[in-house]
Amino acid sequence: MLSAFSTFAAGAQSTNEVVVTGGRYYVGNVFGQHDYAAHTNISLNSYRIMRTEVTYRLYSDVHEWALERGYTFGVGCNGATFEDCLQSDTDDGTHPVTSVEWSDAVIFANALSEKTGLRPVYLTRKGVPARDSSSYEFTQDTRADGYRLPTTEEWQVAARGGKAGMDNARYGFRFAGSNNAKAVAWFPEFDDPNFGTTRVKTLKPNALGLYDMSGNVSEWVDDFDTVSGVKMYYFCGGSYLIRTGSLAGCDTHSAGYALPDTGFRLVRKF
Repeated sequence: MLSAFSTFAAGAQSTNEVVVTGGRYYVGNVFGQHDYAAHTNISLNSYRIMRTEVTYRLYSDVHEWALERGYTFGVGCNGATFEDCLQSDTDDGTHPVTSVEWSDAVIFANALSEKTGLRPVYLTRKGVPARDSSSYEFTQDTRADGYRLPTTEEWQVAARGGKAGMDNARYGFRFAGSNNAKAVAWFPEFDDPNFGTTRVKTLKPNALGLYDMSGNVSEWVDDFDTVSGVKMYYFCGGSYLIRTGSLAGCDTHSAGYALPDTGFRLVRKF
């Protein structure tokens, strides 16, 4: 897969980020036109978030760089058609990366941090930057300025549009940027000849200029529940395979499982 991709990996997508202004916010399953500023329930620091889901093009470029420096994590796919990988050069690698485990996203975040001169966030039990996705136990270096997965609260606030969403009365939209899913969320019909992922930025962005936070692929976040002693990590936003009724719709799976309709985007300190 990497060899087929190498012809255009050198021009890989750079990270394109927006700032979510810190402050008090509402997160939860209430949507519609309400005074959310008067009914806040969490407090967040400012943070940067990627404008799009991590594309296969960016992922593969970083993966190739990281393998030469001792990292080990999954190769991923260039999106999907039904539940199969697309060819690696389809649409110039601009579909979201899919078929990545939660821990692959964590190790990718560390590799991207190192590659861009930032301090990696995720540490092993020994307190050194994690480089192997076969281990699912990580701690975080709270002083690090590198990339990491967003928390569920950070993810939902960004998807709702942050302060911009509050200011222009879009914070209560059920989908990221609209109450009309077709405008902002890639939820194709099962008989669609293009059933599968689509290129990032195909549909309209939300109030912050973020794309595909509803639909296309679900996104891993850094939160979990423990079920029968197993950590079940959340992914949010719905996908081409699984429609959600709102931005509060998240599901869980174990860290060691890669899904054809799940990818991720990253955040970092502002």
